[in-house]
Amino acid sequence: MIKKIAIEGMSCGHCVMHVEEALKSLSGIKSVKVDLEGKSATVELAYEVEDEKIIAAVEDAGYEAIVK
Repeated sequence: MIKKIAIEGMSCGHCVMHVEEALKSLSGIKSVKVDLEGKSATVELAYEVEDEKIIAAVEDAGYEAIVK
């Protein structure tokens, strides 16, 4: 399963790494690709992960997120 996430507040490569690390720390995440220019992330899941957990991980890292 793949989920797209809109992310606001990223401005550099360090932000991208910070978001990637936050998402990869969640159980059930297979892979993460963050797009700075597109202000988004694509997350591949090993199994269902609640949208609220994904949003919370991004927000805890200091950014705004909306799962599409």
